[in-house]
Amino acid sequence: MKRKLIMITTSCMLIIFSIGTISYAVSPQVQANIAAQDNFKTLLKSINTEYRDFYFTTKDEVSMAKLGNPIQWATIDINKYDPSIKISEQVTREPFYTYPVIAGNNVITDFSIILKNEEWHVVDFGGALTKNIYKLASENNFNPDDCFLLNFGGDIFVIVNKNGEEMAFSPYYSDQNAGLKEKTLVNSDIIKKSFMNKVRNIQEKAKQGNYKTIGSNETLYGLPPLEFKQKGIFERLSIYFSHLL
Repeated sequence: MKRKLIMITTSCMLIIFSIGTISYAVSPQVQANIAAQDNFKTLLKSINTEYRDFYFTTKDEVSMAKLGNPIQWATIDINKYDPSIKISEQVTREPFYTYPVIAGNNVITDFSIILKNEEWHVVDFGGALTKNIYKLASENNFNPDDCFLLNFGGDIFVIVNKNGEEMAFSPYYSDQNAGLKEKTLVNSDIIKKSFMNKVRNIQEKAKQGNYKTIGSNETLYGLPPLEFKQKGIFERLSIYFSHLL
């Protein structure tokens, strides 16, 4: 009886472990990481004398380069934005990740990947977005892993969970009327004021027929966000185990 109980318990544990492994392996985050790593290695091999075009200062940096932890993107439908609710509670997370490219202890540039038509695609290799995030994280004592990127009204904002408090900054955007200065970490209430200013501005321009001229990403203005539609589960499992080998 005791032996039978041990066998049943062991079988249950194996089943739970298998389910957990499968769920992990086929998740968008893991599949994105695999695609990012594979594409990044391929692109690095193609960089020769033009390494400065990718923000590297020496060839040694290229040989040392690796990807850090990804930062996920999100959007908010401005037609449903509510300033009384925490920003993090009303966003739609996107199958869109930006990775810091790291050489030694330095963040060199950005590497971004997005899910489209069931495939992960590289959409950017360059820029200083993650460099700005890591710099402000060091200056303000927060973890870059506790951030997500938000595209709102055509501008980029970084939403930070600092010790349970929602804070934020914009790497490139300032709003004097809201008290927002670029590259400055502030309480999320200031960001919310800036969001409301943007909402009013966009709604006013929409009334004037200038809806499509506002920003470059029409998803921000009420159209559907990106879909988390991936390949079939068995294909994703194959990708995961092939990556391990």
